[in-house]
Amino acid sequence: MADRPLKVVILAAGKSTRMKSDTPKVLHKLAGLPVLQWVLEQGDSMGALESIVVIGHEGDRVQDKFKHRINTRFVTQEPQLGTGHAVMQAKDALANFDGDVAVLCGDVPLIKNRTLELFRHMHRSEEASCTILTALPQDPRGYGRIVRDGLGRVRRIVEQKDLEPKQEDIPEVNTGTYLFDCKKLLGVLDKLSTDNAQGEYYLTDVVELLADANNRVTACACDDDREVMGINNRKQLATADGIARERILDDLMVEQGVTVYEPATTYVEAGCKIGRDTVIYPNSVIRAGVEIGEHCEIGPFAHLRPGTKLGNRCKVGAFVETKNAVYGDGSKSGHLAYLGDVTLGKDVNIGAGSIVANYDGQKKHHTEVGDNAFIGCGTVLVAPVKVGNNAQTGANTVVPHNKDVPDNTIVVGAPARVLKSR
Repeated sequence: MADRPLKVVILAAGKSTRMKSDTPKVLHKLAGLPVLQWVLEQGDSMGALESIVVIGHEGDRVQDKFKHRINTRFVTQEPQLGTGHAVMQAKDALANFDGDVAVLCGDVPLIKNRTLELFRHMHRSEEASCTILTALPQDPRGYGRIVRDGLGRVRRIVEQKDLEPKQEDIPEVNTGTYLFDCKKLLGVLDKLSTDNAQGEYYLTDVVELLADANNRVTACACDDDREVMGINNRKQLATADGIARERILDDLMVEQGVTVYEPATTYVEAGCKIGRDTVIYPNSVIRAGVEIGEHCEIGPFAHLRPGTKLGNRCKVGAFVETKNAVYGDGSKSGHLAYLGDVTLGKDVNIGAGSIVANYDGQKKHHTEVGDNAFIGCGTVLVAPVKVGNNAQTGANTVVPHNKDVPDNTIVVGAPARVLKSR
């Protein structure tokens, strides 16, 4: 069974009318990452040589968000005349490609890598011209139905609005995710018509065209229909977000050796790295991209925002908020503190009620705190400022910007003044 090269076409041109938003649907956040990013990563997991994203509504915003990605190109669908018309916009990008093409929906972000692996394996092993990812939801309304012949072979897909009465009872539905032999797909795209209830070019009609020409069309059923749910409104976005975060916590607890005492109240977004034997207490929020070392303690009621990186044996305790904060090994902020745009050395202690005042009303500034420093309760560090190694601030000290605290000194007062050597 030869492993054929693969390209991915992602349909992301819709107007997102039901989201009732100025933001394109595929840029709404799911567990901290844009919905489209999840789908792009699906293509990456399949080993795609290139991802071709079909954009339309607010396409410039979508393209700008992902302009850093390599092996990704954008094509515009204008006007939007259906899913078949969307794939037509990728014809130039697929010309002369001898391999398979996966068509993914830009608003279906929860398909697991394992499901996609099995999907592609079936497509290759069956030597199919087209393989459809299908599902058996409890309520199939709204989905196109898979129509088979008397031998169980897939013959066509009928969209919901075109269903005949008996076809409404068909339980197997189309998820909108396909694998095609590229040459076979390009050979029938121009045969699509708008003779249907929507007056659009249906990509689903490709299935019937291929089957009628005696090409092999197969279906791969997805066991969990939650994986193939689409996001069309805010309620569905919230449901999908909950599923994604449940998966994240399951992976942390089962695969990464992280203790999460109350998953129901713990909010961890995608793309976080958390080391083994770290403990997360209830009502903590850990945002996308945060990195936490081993044997750390988080919460309760901690908020770790993007850019936060903790070494080993660190603590971010109750009602502590961090943003772009880097903790050296063994550094701790036990309770009631805000640490923004700051680098802490090793074994730093941040007292209760302390604040790194990183914003001057116009721009953010950075603060550095040296190894073994002790920041007393209620201290305000006005950025930019440096606190030296083994330095200490007294309770309620205010260290003005650019008034650095020397190594091995104790400062007190507002503004801070040197009291003595430490």
